Amino acid sequence: MLAALTGLLLGCWHVISGPDHLAAITPLATASDSERSGARVGLAWGLGHAGGVWLVGLVLLAFGSLIPLDLVGAWSERIVGVAIVGVGAWGLWRFYRHDHAHAHAHAHAAHHVHGRGSALGIGLIHGIAGSSHLYGVLPALALTSSARLSYLAGFGVGSILAMGAFAGLLALIVGRLPGSREVVRRWALLGASIVAIVVGTAWVALGC
Repeated sequence: MLAALTGLLLGCWHVISGPDHLAAITPLATASDSERSGARVGLAWGLGHAGGVWLVGLVLLAFGSLIPLDLVGAWSERIVGVAIVGVGAWGLWRFYRHDHAHAHAHAHAAHHVHGRGSALGIGLIHGIAGSSHLYGVLPALALTSSARLSYLAGFGVGSILAMGAFAGLLALIVGRLPGSREVVRRWALLGASIVAIVVGTAWVALGC
């Protein structure tokens, strides 16, 4: 129980303390038309992240030092950066397509499926990336065999809940801002997309 609770708390902290995590999910959550759809996008990202951490954890538990963890983490972080830039570019594309009523209607209908699918994939890459190893995998290796799976399960659940709550809250805040809801969401999407591109570019350039 203690191992699961520790994993849960660290999973929550890991998700909300990572600027790359927040930059990746913010454009998708901002484009959501309600806090419920925003939360679903966040839950999808968290599920992907948990899956990545569980995959790395189980492989390490099985094969240990045979896995070049540093190499995998470094390349994964760069892939994360490219994915974040891609999310930002998608947000800019969606922002400008709002100028065309027909394109807007089509994008609005498709957003729910594509947004959750994108969040799931980006979360999976994040889960495999190096920073997740520090919090999600390495502590599990120091535990007894009976506590390792409990810790990893707690960490994954924490990441799912935290990102779902963050994305839902963000969508709620954007929806409550004064002014036309559609206009506010559109300009919030522009700002979030620019931030995502900046953070993603930094991730690729610096290999964080």
